[in-house]
Amino acid sequence: MDQRLKERITGTTVLVLLAVVLIPLVLDDSRVVETGITATNIPEKPDEEFTTRLVPIPEQDDIVPVEEEADDSPARGAAVGAEPEEPDIAAEPEPVADVAVAEAGTAGLTGWVVQVGSFSRKNADSLNARLRAEGYPSYVVDEPVTAKDGSLLYRVRIGPEVLRSEALKLKAEIKKEMDLDGFVLNYP
Repeated sequence: MDQRLKERITGTTVLVLLAVVLIPLVLDDSRVVETGITATNIPEKPDEEFTTRLVPIPEQDDIVPVEEEADDSPARGAAVGAEPEEPDIAAEPEPVADVAVAEAGTAGLTGWVVQVGSFSRKNADSLNARLRAEGYPSYVVDEPVTAKDGSLLYRVRIGPEVLRSEALKLKAEIKKEMDLDGFVLNYP
């Protein structure tokens, strides 16, 4: 036989043998993963049932009002020259536990919105009115962003939707119906 043919056959044989040995090692998913949990180190379930204890909140008789620094600028949305309103002071303080539960109920609300663009205030309001006329739950973000040329831009968004997939469907619908190419963002 020719020397080159012998070298090719030998090389092919070596490659086939390596493939036969290495491919099963790579594709083998039955490797044992040591988790450290065994039947001997898991404690047994306790016999007693879990009971909840109610701890009363102590009454606070001495409530000291907190004094805040006076701010010379008028409050946002307040009329200039209007008298500041005095807050009503409750006779009995509310328990702190109720406030914490109320805040915890609204803190985790998130969703998805479709931002269709950033425009001058006039154009943003115009597009918002057009979107609302078409039945979309749109709004203009009141906090403007500054463009590179220094102008203020207001963002027009549609939503919020609970599921990202719904926001993506809304984005496709807006693109098809109104030729507005938006993008999906987290809300709030």
